[in-house]
Amino acid sequence: MRLLEEARARETLLRQAVRRLEQKYRCSLEELEARLARGEGGEHPDWEDSIEWRNGVEMLRHTQLLRSLLEWLVNSLEPSPAL
Repeated sequence: MRLLEEARARETLLRQAVRRLEQKYRCSLEELEARLARGEGGEHPDWEDSIEWRNGVEMLRHTQLLRSLLEWLVNSLEPSPAL
């Protein structure tokens, strides 16, 4: 199913984007956000990266949910083996 393939591809791209930022900052998103809240770090690009990172994490969660629903739907539509 094409939608399922697209969801999987999108999930892969989002994981790569999140991983890139984890490697760049060598911490979790929550740790970066806490540092920025304390006034540590630069406004450019740290704040922009934190926004991109947060958006990526949220889009990844939505995409994972969509993929799970699509997989469930595809599996439920497949004929069951005869007993």
